[in-house]
Amino acid sequence: MSSSLENLDDKQMAKFFRGFELITEFREIMYTERSLTRHLPKLINGAIEYQFLPYYFSDVPNWRLALRKLMAKERIAPDYVMTGPGKSGSSDLVSHLLFHPNVLPPLAKEPKMYKVKNWHMGYPTVKEKQQAEEKVGGPVRCGYLDPEMHRLDVMDKLYELNPNCKVIIVLRDPVARAYSYWKWELFMGSRMLKGNKKLGFFNDFDTYIERAIDLFPSIPMETFCGHQVLADGIYFKAVERWINRFGRDNVMVSDVAEYFKDRKPILGRIQKFLDLPLVNIPEYSKKANENPIKLPPADKKTKEALASFYRPYNEKLFELLGCEFQWQ
Repeated sequence: MSSSLENLDDKQMAKFFRGFELITEFREIMYTERSLTRHLPKLINGAIEYQFLPYYFSDVPNWRLALRKLMAKERIAPDYVMTGPGKSGSSDLVSHLLFHPNVLPPLAKEPKMYKVKNWHMGYPTVKEKQQAEEKVGGPVRCGYLDPEMHRLDVMDKLYELNPNCKVIIVLRDPVARAYSYWKWELFMGSRMLKGNKKLGFFNDFDTYIERAIDLFPSIPMETFCGHQVLADGIYFKAVERWINRFGRDNVMVSDVAEYFKDRKPILGRIQKFLDLPLVNIPEYSKKANENPIKLPPADKKTKEALASFYRPYNEKLFELLGCEFQWQ
């Protein structure tokens, strides 16, 4: 592997992480603080900085998309897709991959094509890609990076744009993912949960999961984040659909636990999968999009109940992939 990126430091790498950090800071103030007055200077400064970021988590300021639309230049379609369920750790993986000299970043990690009309304005122009390829002397890739693995409309649209897309699916042990998702619900819903006895089950992971299992699949679980905690951890049918649509050779499925154990081997596999020259990608000191809420580990009994719930679905997934992940 080449070591051309090893001189990058945190300050230089921050451009692909600052959007996540600003959003987390904003959410932490808006969702957990009783009084916003003392935080106004920080909120205003953050809002101004946000307008001019080189890379966004999700929501690109409308004026920037509108300005790009006025330029009326032909823009590229994604060469690869990185997807998975929410809270699978894909934000960190995606952001590190963007340091590769042959990877051209879109304007946002999650363009949200299913709800943002001008989402494609966040992609480079054909000329920008050509210039990038001339600069590096080889192929340049640009991806669609959204943890919406279960959305068939997203899959269909991406296939329509580029049927030869490479697809990287990042999965996480569904038991660990459910715990992480619960913590995200607590964070996003913290202001609405205060003093609300009807939603008291959110405050305890054991009670929350007991309720989710009891309601599944007949009644949707209450949510602040818009996804179903149990259903999003059932992977096999969605993975099967992606494989059937894009072809098995064009789909790579990885366990994110391997990535967080050691980033380099997974990043190396992805570079090979995307036909990119191998480079050593340095590590940023912080994890992208990490929940600021710190809580004790999940209870063993609840983890066992979740493992039992997911076991038959995981077995179908492993049969489909022809391998097993070391999940609970």
